Amino acid sequence: MSEKDKGHVEDDFTARRMQKLLDENRDLKQYVAEMMQRLQENDVLFSKLFELESQVLAATDAEDLCFTLLRSLRSNFDLDMVRLWFDRSTFMGQCQLSGLSEQDLVWVEKGEIEKIGLTSRHVWLLRLDEKRDFPWLEERDGHLSSLALLVLGDLSRPFGVLALGSLDAGRFAPDQSGDFLQHLTQIIGLTLENAIVRERLARLSVTDSLTGAHNRRFFQPHSHQPLSQWFGKNTQVTCLYFDIDDFKVIADRLDSSVGDELLTHVSQVVQQCVREQDVMIRMEEHAFTVFLQGCAIEKGEEIANKMVKACASIDAYDERIGISVGLAFSAAEADKVVKVLVSEADQAMYVAKALGGSRVEIAATDG
Repeated sequence: MSEKDKGHVEDDFTARRMQKLLDENRDLKQYVAEMMQRLQENDVLFSKLFELESQVLAATDAEDLCFTLLRSLRSNFDLDMVRLWFDRSTFMGQCQLSGLSEQDLVWVEKGEIEKIGLTSRHVWLLRLDEKRDFPWLEERDGHLSSLALLVLGDLSRPFGVLALGSLDAGRFAPDQSGDFLQHLTQIIGLTLENAIVRERLARLSVTDSLTGAHNRRFFQPHSHQPLSQWFGKNTQVTCLYFDIDDFKVIADRLDSSVGDELLTHVSQVVQQCVREQDVMIRMEEHAFTVFLQGCAIEKGEEIANKMVKACASIDAYDERIGISVGLAFSAAEADKVVKVLVSEADQAMYVAKALGGSRVEIAATDG
């Protein structure tokens, strides 16, 4: 090969080598640009996730937590569907979640999460087809193209599922990484469980362990308030204060465990006579008060007489059971202090006892 031909070969090799380097450099720049974009997207995602965690951790109770979760996921993560399915047989079934709509929360029965095969891992990414291949989806979900399912709680006994839906078929594609969703699942699951535990402890601290009524610790923060501050403005309130007649005499004739049973029985009978929203508090050993919110004095007297009659029919160890009830009333415009209304009902109760017991007496009221 001539020197000239050799020169051409070398020039051609150099040109090809330079082109290859340029191509590699271009590919590297494109790769770096993609990585930088992904890092920026991840940084934004981390920021949103951190904000969501902060909001969830700051929630005051389970219902507030669920509201916060649903609202934040929809607004900050551009999702077309967010829904909770909770197993009503778990601790979630004991929560007050009545404020959540059917669009936000669906209750499932025991074993349904296991039945559809979601207990082998915490995160499921599904691309949906026209057959809607997830059995819990409804007709209103027909617009969705992909779905992420976050199984909450221990996989051996999950308590719920959080669903995230998107119109974008690639949003929750099965081949994508689920690291972010895995982390989110753990945070939500643990926070919900902790919120329930806190609620339960708070409830136990203001609940009488024997009768299930509220205790004086529950009453104390309200005692110095006007009734409107507790029950709302322009609300009339009837207060009933009742005591079991001759309780100590009966308890002395019987043993202490029977006395406890009698207290429990009487409180259960009374709770059946009043409304679910009425507040019942164990004030002393065998004395209780009941606040009938929005209840006129005539209706309050009717309820009190119903309580006396119901307790008189209790058949307990051949003992005659009676309760003396004092009734006090506060019109909406009167807005008495809570402890004043209770004191009036208490004094009326002692009048009922002095007149032989097992009866209702009404405290004097203006007009």
